[in-house]
Amino acid sequence: MLPAELDVAIDVSRDQPRVRALSQPLEDVLFSACVVAWQSMAGLATQVVVESMEVVLDDVVLSPDAEILQGGLPPRRYVRLVISDSRRTEVGPLHFLMPPPAVVDDQPASARRLSLKQMHEVVARHRGTINVSAQASLGTAFDIYLPTVMPLDVPVVSDSGTDIKHVLYVDDYEAMRELVSESLPDAGFRVSCFENGKDALRFLQSNWFGCDAVVSDYKLMDLSGIELLKQIRRLHPGIPVIIISGYVDEALRSMAHAQGAALVVSKTDDLDDLCQALRQVLVTVPETGCRQIHGLGQSLGAAASPSTLSCG
Repeated sequence: MLPAELDVAIDVSRDQPRVRALSQPLEDVLFSACVVAWQSMAGLATQVVVESMEVVLDDVVLSPDAEILQGGLPPRRYVRLVISDSRRTEVGPLHFLMPPPAVVDDQPASARRLSLKQMHEVVARHRGTINVSAQASLGTAFDIYLPTVMPLDVPVVSDSGTDIKHVLYVDDYEAMRELVSESLPDAGFRVSCFENGKDALRFLQSNWFGCDAVVSDYKLMDLSGIELLKQIRRLHPGIPVIIISGYVDEALRSMAHAQGAALVVSKTDDLDDLCQALRQVLVTVPETGCRQIHGLGQSLGAAASPSTLSCG
């Protein structure tokens, strides 16, 4: 509960995107951010201002070690929370004042507040990021990003209508595997994630009918995504394989499609787009060979390049 003397102006996204979170730790973070912003006002501002919006992070900064976004966040949709004060953000007509608490907590706010390190740890556990900006004349502000949960979708099932389609996801970037393992089930798929191509191949060899589609990063620790694609084609010619990469050019597209890839998708596209691509491939061509799948990729590519999923 916030102190009664803390005046909070809120502008929250009307769409109210969902976030998968442990409510109490995240509530403690938001409480602490509001209290820090309040304590830093020193009588110079009248309100703590909280704004919420949904954003898509898809502007990649490539590093020598990994294909990651600014702040280390994988590409996807996020809820962005900005907590500051009325010196930084003018209170407008879309803001509303949060009513004061009916009962004031006996403990002072400073005794209940998390440290900045603890706030960072909580947000990191929720696979987000938090940035703190402190200026003498403007107080302290917080910029918090938390991954959204995609709306629960109708499962993609087999022709019998019972078995949920099973997707193998291969990527040596742990954060992406974690996000995919959470996001694809929300979109109606069953998913198994692998860190390298050899483990994925071993699974395919021992589970002849246990997979409906494969999504593989182009850069892997052991095999390239193209080499993995070649071996999957030998084992299961009918399984659609999608190659993803942080950098997609015409050479990669040509090489992948020459080996029978269903699609080549940029890792900077939102995960919603990957789920949509999987849904269209699996629903439209459940048992087809790579030539028909290649044609579907061309139709999905729209006005971009052939067989390339483009994110608007």
